[in-house]
Amino acid sequence: MGRWILVLVSLLVAILVAFGIFIGTGVIDGPALFWRLGPKVSWLEPHLETYSRGQAGEVWIEKKQAELEEQLIDLQQFEDELRLKNEELDRRTLDLDRREKRLLEAKSEFEAAEEHLYNITTLAELYIEMSVDEAARILTNVDHTLLLDILLRMDRRDAANIIAKLPTDLAVTLSKNLGDAGK
Repeated sequence: MGRWILVLVSLLVAILVAFGIFIGTGVIDGPALFWRLGPKVSWLEPHLETYSRGQAGEVWIEKKQAELEEQLIDLQQFEDELRLKNEELDRRTLDLDRREKRLLEAKSEFEAAEEHLYNITTLAELYIEMSVDEAARILTNVDHTLLLDILLRMDRRDAANIIAKLPTDLAVTLSKNLGDAGK
């Protein structure tokens, strides 16, 4: 009896080795054969069903993983585009801030010049209302630049009358300056 057991065990080992060789060389498709015959074994069927669901889940997970990686690449590209657009907006914002500052400075200068012109015009109107002798007496002591600006805002006849009453050296200097201002 021991010999028969040894013969049967040897035969089973030989069949398993041959089967392994055929699977290893590709003559028999072992996994396909296992999946075709395995579910027919009643005690093995629930385990194989659970395993096959796990494999299907792994395939689904790999598919979703690939989709997520593609979406991640798209999002990274979109993020890079947004970063570049944000940098461009920052540059434009700085440029607009510089322009706004220049415009505010120009507005301030314009308002100052406008106020100065208004003051000069007001002074010219005041001196026109005075007598020529009184206006000439006061304007003799005024800064030459201010005096020139006041005379330029007056009517020619009024300015000529006041210049005629000024001291000669001051009248000559103002005449030269008025000539240069006309250019």
